[in-house]
Amino acid sequence: MGIFIASCGNDNPVDTGSNETLLYEESGLVDSVVVTGCYDYTRFRFLNDTFYFGAYSKLRVEFESLTSSDRARISFVSYNAAVTNQILYTKNNEEVNMLHSFELSAPVDTTWLELRLYLSPQVCGENEYRFIRARDLKIYGIK
Repeated sequence: MGIFIASCGNDNPVDTGSNETLLYEESGLVDSVVVTGCYDYTRFRFLNDTFYFGAYSKLRVEFESLTSSDRARISFVSYNAAVTNQILYTKNNEEVNMLHSFELSAPVDTTWLELRLYLSPQVCGENEYRFIRARDLKIYGIK
């Protein structure tokens, strides 16, 4: 008894009707912060270069993050000619440990994007460390 499988198709991808386009991807570790004491630390991670999203009405952002601290925050921030330090998305403490996926209106101007990691452990002992990290960042444009 044998099984025969054959395919007669073209090598072109199938159009599923999706209106999303992957615009930016950073696989693996995007950024992290580690502290070995009870003090605040903020890391600002700009994403490569400026972006222009004029062809899209929305953006969808995905990334995974994890922290071992009792007080942590992760934010997604934008800057352009008119508005600086605009927080587009933020999660605190236990909400940091998850896969993040959110949509937002696409900026109309040329924009800088930043992933911000904040750590402020309240509970720590001698030779202990606390961390926060972000991985596998993707930005999709939605028409």
